[in-house]
Amino acid sequence: MTVLLVILTFAVFILLDYVVARRKAARPVTSPVSRTEPAPLLEPVWVAGYQLPESLYYHRGHTWARALDADTVLVGLDDFARRLLGPAKGLKLPAVGDWLRQGDKGFTVEVDGRAAELLAPVEGEVLEVNPDLRATPSLATGDPYGRGWVLKVRAANLATNLRNLLSGRLARRWMEDSREGLELRLMALSGSVLQDGGEPMPDFARHLSPEDWKRLVGEFLLT
Repeated sequence: MTVLLVILTFAVFILLDYVVARRKAARPVTSPVSRTEPAPLLEPVWVAGYQLPESLYYHRGHTWARALDADTVLVGLDDFARRLLGPAKGLKLPAVGDWLRQGDKGFTVEVDGRAAELLAPVEGEVLEVNPDLRATPSLATGDPYGRGWVLKVRAANLATNLRNLLSGRLARRWMEDSREGLELRLMALSGSVLQDGGEPMPDFARHLSPEDWKRLVGEFLLT
């Protein structure tokens, strides 16, 4: 009788082990979800009343490039350009796969029936356009250094491209000159777009005639 109980006990354990093993085998194997780490926030640095993050490289046409790796950058417009243009109502963007040349047309910002071309800060292939801008183009001017980035570009000669752009002390001096030049142009055009102290109103672009706006855009955005 004792032997029979021992045999039955072993049989029960073997059956339980079999059931557990079958359940483990049937359970789907899930790999850990890979989550892309968000890009670190840019530290706000103010130069002559405009934001000018130090980790970016700037084209004199007021666009910027931010290196993501050895040959890939994000591209957008800077704080000066967004103030000059006003809130974006639409964008004309290149297609994925298009080739941009440094200093040539990169993308177009549409504002209240007006349109301004902005220059590509680097040369290379368009890898991606910001999908958020299709539904909310105002991000390009509302958050130009963050969610409003415009293009992702693969630049084969990125190091050379970046040497042609402005950073550090040169970028700060360039922004100071841009502000001084803009204030002088606005004083000559209409004092009504300037606040006390000579600083441009936050929405000064809306108060300019189409001809004056186009002239300023062409001069400062180099188009």
